[in-house]
Amino acid sequence: MTIHQDVNVYDALLASGEEILYRIVENRYAWIQVIKGTVNLNGVSLRMGGGAAISEEASLTIEASEDAEIMLFDLA
Repeated sequence: MTIHQDVNVYDALLASGEEILYRIVENRYAWIQVIKGTVNLNGVSLRMGGGAAISEEASLTIEASEDAEIMLFDLA
């Protein structure tokens, strides 16, 4: 796949209760897409099919409320 963007793409499978801490480098932003399950992103609940644009945050805490799969796009 070709992407004409400065981006790092990550996919994560999370078991219920599992948590990821992701640090965002200054002058970058992120997009989270929930592929399956439910997660809490910095305390905000996101369900399957949901997504969130993140800017002006130094870090993300992503916790699975149930077994989940997410994609994280780290963008310039």
